[in-house]
Parts: sequence; structure tokens; C-alpha cells
Amino acid sequence: MFPEHPRHILIMSSWFPNRLDAFVGNFVLRFAQLLAAEYTVSVIHTLGDSACSRIEMEQEELDGVHIVRVYHPISSNKLMHWYWQRKALNKAMHEVEYVDLIFAHVILNRGLQFIRAKRNYHCPLIVMEHASYYRKEIREKFSRLQRAIIKRTSLQMNELLACSEFLQEDMKAVFPTTKSTVLPNFVDTTLFYPAESIGRQRNRFLHVSTLDEAVKDPETLIKGIAEAIANGFTDLHLTIISDQPVEKWIELTKTLVIQEYITFLGPMSWEEIAEQMRLHDAFILTSTYETFSIVLVEAWLTGIPTFTTPVGIGKDLDPQLGIQLVAENPSSVAQAVQDFMNGLLPFNPETIRSAGLAFSEENVINQLKTIFERHFDHHE
Repeated sequence: MFPEHPRHILIMSSWFPNRLDAFVGNFVLRFAQLLAAEYTVSVIHTLGDSACSRIEMEQEELDGVHIVRVYHPISSNKLMHWYWQRKALNKAMHEVEYVDLIFAHVILNRGLQFIRAKRNYHCPLIVMEHASYYRKEIREKFSRLQRAIIKRTSLQMNELLACSEFLQEDMKAVFPTTKSTVLPNFVDTTLFYPAESIGRQRNRFLHVSTLDEAVKDPETLIKGIAEAIANGFTDLHLTIISDQPVEKWIELTKTLVIQEYITFLGPMSWEEIAEQMRLHDAFILTSTYETFSIVLVEAWLTGIPTFTTPVGIGKDLDPQLGIQLVAENPSSVAQAVQDFMNGLLPFNPETIRSAGLAFSEENVINQLKTIFERHFDHHE
């Protein structure tokens, strides 16, 4: 029998937009908004805030999603900090009475909260992983607590999802016997669409990221552009969009005397980023690691080719979609830019967009519904 009311999905995550960082985990919020078209959806998120001397709760309704955020004091005393975290979660769960299924994201460091919520609501727990900490050089440095969180969460979750095959492969070292399913992130195909073909050029390049040195490698990007300019390609221009500080990278452009060729913008909304995609001719990604890289899908949907290192969904890039770069190699960036500007690399915007359509909202929610339904059936 079908329930008389929509199923209630609870979203939890180690990362979620909050008053301290409005952008962290914004993809989790997008999952909640996507699901709200089919289900009743609530979000619980707790966070330590050094400005708090007591528990503070805020609630909002956003695009059909009921969001409960609870902020708590931060203590250097581990026992006291654990007390505040537990109290914050209890207060949040008091606001969400009944749940059919928990759809949690990013195990570290909230995995134990996922377990407590599962026990509280007596419902299935599905965990989707997006984080980059499963790569060898990071996972080998896991603390005892982190290993315990991962192990305990793995024993309690009903299904494990990975946002890409690239991440799924890395996760096997941590979850050797756990069956995982690949569920990609999604992009609004009505927001990201190609520009009119009239006025297309081959000299406007775009990069969108946090510019995190540990994984995004902005130095290789900027030095690659500098090399192309030094080789005589002085008609090019690179736009860098970031929601994080850019001062260090502005200084690098000055040191390389290429500041007139690079514009820094941001933060920007998805609508603004989509418009910037349409104003540019190619997208460049120089990351040393990505679990997914949604910006590649956004670029494909706007019909522009991508020059990317072999990370996330950019691994083994189809030549019809762009150029595979060599990681940490500025000359690889320069060569791709030069070949593109010389017209040596023809790309079809329609072919590129068709690849992006595989990551549409409709495709992803249909996959999620299939996953959820088998757990609803089993739970009942």
C-alpha cells in the first residue's frame, strides 16, 4: 500500500550553508530542494560557533524545505564539546518529529550524528559521499577518532553512494566489503544552456573554484596562462571566479606581469556563473583532485569545451568534450590554450551539451527515487 502522505526525507550533512559560511555544502541544499518536488523534506544541521555562549536555533522554509540549524558553543574540553554537540542535535531532532528515511552527506565529522538520528527515528540511513579525503595521502593520516567515525557509520548505514566512479574507486580502500552505488551530482539544465553561436571567439577562458592550493592548483593555471602569453598569444583573457580570498593570486599575476590578462570575480550565484559560462569560449580546470567537479557539467551544458586534468568526471575525458591536461604542468595548459586559439581543436556545442544532459535533475531524482523505494519497502 502507498502512504497517504508524502514520504518524509531528512537531510543531514557535515557540510551545509550556515551563518558562518553561506557557500559550504551548497550542493547538499540543492539535493534537498530537488527532493522537495517529490517528498516532504527537512534538514537538520548543527555547528559549533565560537560566538555562542548557549544553544541557538534558527529555522526557515526555503523552496519547500524545512531547515533547522542549531549553533552551539565550542569548548577545548572534548567532553564538554561532545555535550554541546549532543544537546544541539537533541534540540534539532525535537523540531522534526517523524522521518521515513535519512539521506546523509559527507561522513566526517558528523557520522556519529547520522547514527544517533537513525536510532532516534528508527528508519533507514543512506549516506552519500562527496569528500576528497579518501585519496591515499589523506586517508593514511586519519586520526583514531576519524577512523572510528567512519567504521561505526559504515556499520549502521543501509547504503553507501559515491558521487563519481573516480571517488568510488578511492573509497574501496576504506570500505573494502561495502557495496556502493554511483549517484552523480546534478545541474539545472534550464539555467545552464548554450549562448547564441553568433559572436563566438576562441580567446576567452574561464575558471571557477575555491582556489584551494591543496587541490585546485591555481598556480599551475596562472603560470600556464603566463606561458601562453609569453609565446605570443596576447589576445587571450582568463576570468577566475571564486568565493574565497584571491589576494595571493592577484599578487602572482603582478609578479608574472600578466595582471591585465586575468580578471578576478566573485562570489557569484549559479545564475551569474551560468551567464559567465555563456560569455566565455572554454573552461579550464587544473585540480590535482576532485571527487566530481560539477563545474565541468555546467560548462558542458553551456556547450563550451573543457580543458581538465584527469580528476572526478574529467578522468578519461572524451576528446569531443575538450582536452585532457597533465596535472601540475603549466606547459600543458599553455599548449591547450594555444591549440584552441589556433583553431586546431574543433568542438561541437550540441555534442558537448548532450554529455551534460546525463546529469540533469530528472535523471538524478529518478535514480534517487529508485534507491529510496527499495529501502522504504524493506523498512516496512
